[in-house]
Amino acid sequence: MKKGDSRLGPSLHGIVGAKAGQVKGYPAYSGSLQENITWDEATLDKFIADSKSVAPNTNMIYPGVADAAVRKTIIKFLSTKSEPEGD
Repeated sequence: MKKGDSRLGPSLHGIVGAKAGQVKGYPAYSGSLQENITWDEATLDKFIADSKSVAPNTNMIYPGVADAAVRKTIIKFLSTKSEPEGD
């Protein structure tokens, strides 16, 4: 994961603590991902489990991750990538 690398979606570099829909250079956010969502650990956990529970109008196709331990590992990894790109 590289900062600014937004190929299939916005870069996840700096996602923890960032506002949704704010990555510069990525204009294709859908539906409720443009609303006032902050990607804290609880919101990320809920989104990774079931994206539509956080962003019901998103166009993203994502089956979710049911295993809480796997979600925790994903969030821990994402937390190691700092500096939100938006703002």
